[in-house]
Amino acid sequence: MAEERVRVEVGFQGGQVVGAFVTRASADDLERALHSDGPRVVVLDTEEGPYHVVVPEVAYLRRFSRAARVGFTAA
Repeated sequence: MAEERVRVEVGFQGGQVVGAFVTRASADDLERALHSDGPRVVVLDTEEGPYHVVVPEVAYLRRFSRAARVGFTAA
């Protein structure tokens, strides 16, 4: 079974916003890095491939509690 993904939006200084479905673990890593003196770069594991996020450039992180997708799912 594939790892569950959550939707996040990352806003950067300067106004650019990137949204993606990421693994729960990588969303947790970014959130921890924003609240501590952790790594300066966090890799988000997205459906499109890895996104390397420079933590000091992040203005905000929006994490959606439940990803709502339109369409059909396999049972």
